[in-house]
Parts: sequence; structure tokens; C-alpha cells
Amino acid sequence: MTANNPLQKYFRQPKIYMALPSKGLFYPPGSLLGDYNNVPIFGMTGMDEIIMKTPDALFNGEATTKVIESCCPYIPDATVIPSTDIDALLVGIRIATYGGEMELTHKCPACTAENEFVVDLQKILDYYSSINFDGKITVDELTITIRPLSYAEVTAFNMENFKLQKMLYQLSKAEAAEDDTRTQEVNDSIYKRISEMQVELFLTSIDNIQVNGETVTDGDTIDEWLQNSDRKFFKAIKEKLEANKEMWNMPKQHVTCSSCSNETDVEVTLDQANFFARS
Repeated sequence: MTANNPLQKYFRQPKIYMALPSKGLFYPPGSLLGDYNNVPIFGMTGMDEIIMKTPDALFNGEATTKVIESCCPYIPDATVIPSTDIDALLVGIRIATYGGEMELTHKCPACTAENEFVVDLQKILDYYSSINFDGKITVDELTITIRPLSYAEVTAFNMENFKLQKMLYQLSKAEAAEDDTRTQEVNDSIYKRISEMQVELFLTSIDNIQVNGETVTDGDTIDEWLQNSDRKFFKAIKEKLEANKEMWNMPKQHVTCSSCSNETDVEVTLDQANFFARS
């Protein structure tokens, strides 16, 4: 920053202050620069808007990390943010940039009429503030504690899964191959990798396991157990992960069709650039 810049008084100022839904938990030591209950959020700059419209940056997660670091300097490294805080921070940035309401359009599934509705973004922040991450799973004598993945971990899993699914799609659409055996081998290897990723997701999510008064945190030890455990443990972990994912999704918006009065619960997603386009 240039000393004595005569334009300094025109620099951005925080537009809102918000609490982190995680309550400051799950962050590496020293990664937060203040009170998690009073996080300052700035509006986006022109460069932030540009990067939020850049497809490659959106795909690899760079757009999200750069914009959060720009608009929330309280968190200097956005890659470590737990998944519980990502959507809430993006909603906060949207409020700070464009205001607390967002107009959306929804096509009625019953009559196909286009209906406009308004999302109260502050209510979404209030929703995130009202819930807590539940990471306890008890099966027999074991108490398994899971944690939310960091944004970097979520992005890495999503990118690899996308690439694998794209490969499967390309194989399914390909013309009859000269070497059917080789094609089947490639197909099998992709499904094998998808199965391995499921185990890796579980392993990454597990913080510790308590059994008979002992707490196990060593990744190799937990990995060995996962590779040799009964199906019921996999099932319990999977159900807990899915339940947490559902709870931490953006709350659905209730829309009544102006033409036929059909009522629909509409999902509001953040995985698209137009969330940050001015409504």
C-alpha cells in the first residue's frame, strides 16, 4: 500500500459482519485473524467479479479461494476453510456486494410457467448460524469422530471424481473399439479408482476413533481398520456424511406458481458464476 495515498479514504470498507457457522472449529492453528463471531466482509472488487466469471478458475476452485481471501482478509488462506463455512461466506460476500436480496427465476414443473422469486440472503446466514456440525458416530464399542473437509480437500475430490465420470461417459459413447479387452480393463480401472476414492473420503473425514478408553488418531492405523472392517461401519459413516451434507446445503426456497398455484421447494446453488451476477 502506498504511504499517504490521497485515495485511501475511498478504499473498500467492511459492509457486513458475520459469525462463522463452524464456530471457529476445524481450522489449523493461527489461520483465523480475529473473533469468529465478528468476521468483517468486504464487497467484491472489479477483479473479483472477473475471476468469478472465469470458467477454469471456477472449476479448479481458484475463483472461490481468491474472492474469499479478497473479501474476507480475516482468513488469509481460504484453502483451509472447512466446508461448513464456505457457502455462508459466499452468501455474506454476495450481500456485501449486491445487497441482501437476490431475484431468481424458476420454471414451474407442473405448467412450465416462469416465476420470479426473491431470496432473503440474511435468512440463509441465520440458518447457518442456527446449526452445528455433528461428527459423532457410535457403532458397537467404537465412537467415530468425523470432521468437515477443508475447501482444498473438497475441491481435490470433486475434480478427480469429475474427471473419472467424464472418462466413463466418453467410454460409453465411444464407437466399438478394436480391442474390447483393453476397453474393459480401462473401464474396470476407473470403477476401481472410484471405489478407492470412497475409502479415501472416509479416511480423510475421520478425525479419531475412541475404543475402550483409547483414542486412535494415526491415519495408517485407521486406514488398516477401514480396509478390514465390517460393512456396518462403512454404512454408518456414509449415512452420517450424507446427513451432514444435506444439513449444510443451502436451504431450499418455497415457491408458489403464479399461474397454477403449484408449490415447489427450489434449490439455490452456489456452484455457478451467475450467483455473483447482479440480479
